[in-house]
Parts: sequence; structure tokens; C-alpha cells
Amino acid sequence: MGTSKKAETVMRPRSLADDLRQRSDEQLEVLFATRPDLLHPVPTDLGQLAVRATTSPSVSAALDALNHIELSVCEVLAALPDPASRTDVHAGLVGAVGYHESAIDAAIDRLLASAIAWGDDEELHLVRVARESFGSYPCGLAASFADSRRQVREYAAKKTLAAKTLASGPDEVRDIMNQLLWGTPAGTMRQANRSVRIEDAKSPLEWLLAQELIVPTNDSTVVVPREVSLALRNGLLMREIKTDGGQPILGQVDVKRINDTGAHAALDFVRLVETLLEAWSIEPPSQLRGGGLAIRDLATAKDLLRVSEHLTALVIEVAFASGLLGADTSDGWLPTTAYDRWLSIDDASRWAVLAQSWRDTARAAHVVGGDGAERINALTSAVERGFINPLRISLLDIYVGLPDGTTTSAAILTDHLDWHRPRRSSLVRAAAVSAVLDEAAALGITALGALTSFGKSVSQGQDPTKVLGALLPDPVDHIIVQADLTALAPGRLPANQRRTMAVLADVESTGAATTYRFTENSIRRALDQGQAANDIIEFLAGLSRTPLPQPLTYMIEDVARKHGVLRVGVASIYLRCDDEQLIATVQADRRLASLKFRQLAPGIVVSSSPADIVLEKLRDCGYAPVAESAEGTVLIHRPDTKRTSVKSPPSPVTVTGPSSRLVTAAVKALRAGERVDASKPAATNGPRTTTSQTLTLLNNALAQGKEVWIGYADKGGMTSERIVEPLTISGGFLTAFDVRTNEVRTFTIARITGAELAENVDEEGNG
Repeated sequence: MGTSKKAETVMRPRSLADDLRQRSDEQLEVLFATRPDLLHPVPTDLGQLAVRATTSPSVSAALDALNHIELSVCEVLAALPDPASRTDVHAGLVGAVGYHESAIDAAIDRLLASAIAWGDDEELHLVRVARESFGSYPCGLAASFADSRRQVREYAAKKTLAAKTLASGPDEVRDIMNQLLWGTPAGTMRQANRSVRIEDAKSPLEWLLAQELIVPTNDSTVVVPREVSLALRNGLLMREIKTDGGQPILGQVDVKRINDTGAHAALDFVRLVETLLEAWSIEPPSQLRGGGLAIRDLATAKDLLRVSEHLTALVIEVAFASGLLGADTSDGWLPTTAYDRWLSIDDASRWAVLAQSWRDTARAAHVVGGDGAERINALTSAVERGFINPLRISLLDIYVGLPDGTTTSAAILTDHLDWHRPRRSSLVRAAAVSAVLDEAAALGITALGALTSFGKSVSQGQDPTKVLGALLPDPVDHIIVQADLTALAPGRLPANQRRTMAVLADVESTGAATTYRFTENSIRRALDQGQAANDIIEFLAGLSRTPLPQPLTYMIEDVARKHGVLRVGVASIYLRCDDEQLIATVQADRRLASLKFRQLAPGIVVSSSPADIVLEKLRDCGYAPVAESAEGTVLIHRPDTKRTSVKSPPSPVTVTGPSSRLVTAAVKALRAGERVDASKPAATNGPRTTTSQTLTLLNNALAQGKEVWIGYADKGGMTSERIVEPLTISGGFLTAFDVRTNEVRTFTIARITGAELAENVDEEGNG
């Protein structure tokens, strides 16, 4: 029995490095899986791993990954003296609301596995950086004063004395102690650092000071001693431990209804992107000097799409992230050449491009806009948020883990994340959760608070086109033209017909069906783009399931007949017409007085105004002029669609777990590094042999397939030790497999300071 205890004492680790050396390969793999930052770059040995695992950035990242119970246990270890035992942790929490022994044990195991704590059940050590992260008063406990204060020492010896003393005082002192007991145990007091007798106490604070229920730390600060707090708490370190609420479930909805609603939203989002980029291909907004989109252009886009500012910003940002929108140095924000390819594919594939880009982007569309000085422009670097992509992936993963048809809400998901990642809880994250869910619903990834089937495919990195394609209605190949100069498309027209109809008529409403209205202005717009009246009538007659009503054909022919009767040319702008009566009417029209027409000859007048202004004002007044070249030919003002080259935004850095292959290789490299340290002689910088001895040993190791420990000098004269497995020796060079770095390298034999066989060193680094 005595021998066993002695062996246990010898094996007890004295540091984190010792603890890591006693871990198995499987335990080291678990460490790397929970703290992937320790792998980059792979440590050379376990000593270096221990140093890296105790750095502030690494420990902070590890604490961020803890759930509420694990973080609570970590704070308890910070409040207890170092080292503490597993029994001490349970004793400090056993009376807390929500206490479960198995959950506390699992939390301690997690802290040990992730090297936030080290040691064994009898001596648990919390790493220094983790202890310091909880501030001066972990668990609301101040320092111990039993050694310097006699009364405090009595409170520590007699557990009920503090409660009896407090009960004997006035009511005010109990109110003060209740505020200090579970919160911050420190408060302010004037002239605190003085001696006060009980009979001289004139205030509740002086009474507490006289009873040493509070003690001064300086002239203006008092604290509740640790002994007093523990006595009044009955030894409890935490009042409550919040338990896991389980899966974030709100209710259940029929899956078909979810998919149908989501498919409608998906199609609508594709339409919004197409509408925006079609408009910007003709009249692109300018790029700000510092990059980005002006607030006024965002407002114009909002009016065009008839949606909220957040959704407008989302459409713009997703189009940019998808590579469909880019900045041109001269023309501003333009659709890219990828937009034309995007137009040529089916709606399901178009949506997949947008949804996958939204999933992967690090841009947070919900921050665009704002009030006053806080306004953020779209398409700027200020829209990027490092946390938004991991948050989006986390939320989608939660949805994927729920049963099909399960609904949830932003409030429930926020509470769920706050329990699993309490250190990251903030109002900013809560607002981002709500915004991400709104965006997912706008894209159709979620609907009615649940994940759609095709949204699930996107969340899992799979192709959603087959699932979504089966839900989308087939494109319709016809419209129904009505006598009130409207046309109804009972579904989604193919791209070419849809774009032509957008020129011939104004879109009145969208949804499952689209309503178009024909007006003189819309017909004139088509004529201005070079379409003839016959072409318009033939297109509509071929597309319509019903005969074209006479009012529509009459309007098309009437607008076409007036179109081009007046001609605007360059003579510092002239206006000519064979109908002298029409010219006289134009000159007499008071609405055109600002143009200051002056007659040169019968049927010809001139103006000093620019041609585009004259054309615009004449059309606004109901005339239908066309432009004329210097040769007298009609100029067709067809708006040219502009494009810029594809300039995809930088891909976001997505943090993923390390691969099992990398983890295995890292553990192997660590073991090799330990073997190097264990096998090298004391007080040397590696083995020392002559060149001939080195060559002989290397050739023997090559023939027998054995590993060799070598010392190797770099160009700067610095010597390092390596364990290698020789592969070839030729021309003064050794090609060998470096066991530590897990790669094949070439060494100059002249720089090898010496070599020894490593066969007497086992896999654990022991000689």
C-alpha cells in the first residue's frame, strides 16, 4: 500500500508540460480537436505545446468555447485555492440551484481534456491566464483576512457566528450585506482605513466595519472578507447553475407548407436581384471615392425594389458576394460578365448561387444604414464582421440538428447560444441572430421559423437545385392581355420574354402571378429602344392566349404614328416638322417656354437648350419627338447594358475543425520531438562524429531501415537536432524522412555535425 502511494506521488505532474507528457496519443488528439489553434504551427515538442496552451489568446479562445456549466466550474476553480480537489468543487456547488453531480464531473473532465486545467482529482490546477480572466473576485469572493484580523479568524472558526452577528445589527446592515454577498464584494466608504468601536458606530457601514464584517483595503474601499462571505453563504460558491434548456424548439409545422412558402421566397429573392442588376446595367450608381455605395443610391434601390432597407442591402451584398456585381473605375457599380451566365441558367441554379454565397460571406448586411454619424455604406469594408460567418454557420447547424418541420425563434436561439457560449453573449450578437434569421427567411432558406428542405441542403454544403427545382412552378409561356390595358402572367415567364415585357409595360404587382400595365410612356419607351409598332403587336399576339384587345392595338399604333413626327437635331438644337400647325402649337405651349424656341423658317425652330433636355420636356408635355442626326437620319436611343469584369470579393476565412490526419501527424511530430530531447546527451548540441563516421552510420541505417538522430547546422551556424529515416545518400546529400515535421527533406552531409542511432529510444521518448 505504501509503495502504491509513493508511486502515485512520483507520477503526479508538477506542471502542465509534465501533465501533457503523461497523456496518451488519444488524449493529445482530443486536446487538438478542442483547441485547434494549438496546431498552427505544429509544436516541436510537448514543452512548447504547454507554453502555447497557456498563452492569453489561446486560453481566451478555449474559454470562449465553454458552455455555462463548464465556465461556472472554471470560475469555481479560480475562486478556490490552488490546487483544489474535485471534492472541493462539488462541496462549493452542491447546494446551488441546478446542481447535478454528473454534469459537474463532465465539466471538470472537459477542462482537463482541453488543458485549461491540469493535474489529477486531488490536485486540480487552473492555468494562470484562465484564473486571471475572472478578475479580482471570482464567484464574488474577496481575499482571505483570517491571518490579519482576529474577528475574521473567529468567523472562519465558528461558521454560524457571522450570521448571528449580522442578525444583531440594525436592518440597514443586512440590506448592505445582501448587496455585497453575491455580487461584487467591494464598496466605497470615506475614511475607511480607520479603527471604529461598536459603541462609536454612527452609520450601518461603521457598524459593519466595527464588527469586521467588512474590512478596509485602502482609505476609500472596503470588502467583505472571504471567510465572512463563505460563512453567510453556508460555504456555497455559486447560488445557481443554469442548466441546458435542450433543443431550441418552438413548435411544429407541416413540411410541405414550409417548403412551399420557402420556394416562393426563394423565387422572389432571385427576382429582386435580377431587377436590381437590370436597372444598374443601364444606369449604374457611381462608386464613392472611398469605395462603396452612396446612401442616396441605396434609397433609390429601395424605391425600385419596394422592400425594406435591410432587404435592399441584403440583395446588394449577396449580389456582390456572388460575383454578379462589381465596381468599374469609370462607370461605377455594374453587373459583371458572370451575371449574363447567371441569367442563362434555371431559377433553382440561380438561387443556389445566391444562397451559397450568403452562407459563406463574412459581410453583415444588417449593419448597412443606421442613423446619423453611425450610418454605414453598403459595399464597403465596414460591412465585414469577423463573427458573422461563424455565427451564421452555427445557426444553420442548429437548424440542421432539429427534426424536420421544427420551428424556433430568434429569442430561443439567442438563449441557446448564450448557454453554450456564454462568454460571447452580447446585445450585438443578439441583434445579429435576429438579422441572420430575417435574411434566411428572405432567401427562403427558412420559412415559418423552420428550415426548408433545400435550405437544409445549402446548410450541409450540398447541391439544393434538385430539391428546389421540384418545388418551383414550371415557367409559363403565355400571358393574358385584358381590355383594361393590363396583362396577367399566371406564372414566371422565361427570361427573354420577361425582360421584353418589362420594357413594353410597367410591372404593377408580383408574386405567384405578375400584372403588367401598358401605357403610352411604356410603349414610347419600347419605340425609343428601336422596336417598331408591328414588332410590338406581333410579340404580344404570339405571347397572349387571348386576342389583343382593340384599345391596346389602337394605343400602340397611335403612339407609333406620333412617334418621330417631331425631330430634334443639332443646330444648337433645331426642331423641324412638316406640319406647320404642330410647330406653332409647340411654340405657343407655355409649358415649353423655358426652351425659348425661335422660328428660322416655316416648320423649323431652334433652341439653345441641349438636345436631351428638349427631348425630355417635349415628351413630358405629351409630344413624341425623335432625335435626328446631322445627316437627317433618325437616331434610336437604345440603352446599352454595361458590364464590368468579374471581381469576386475575398473569400471569408472559415474556421473548421482540424482533420484527423493532421491531428495524427501532429501527435507523431510531438512524440518525435520528445524522443529527440530524451535521446540527446546532456550538455551538448547534438551528437558529435566525424564526417566518415557519420557516413558509415548513415549507410548502415539506410541498409537496415533504422532511424538516426542527427545534429544539423543551418546557414547561420545554428544547430538543431532531428530524427530522420535515411532514404538515399548521393553526391554529398542525404535525402531522408524527417520524423518530427513528417516530410521528406534533403540535408547537406557537410553540415551534419554528428549522427547516432535512435533505436534505443521508445515511442514515449524514454531511453
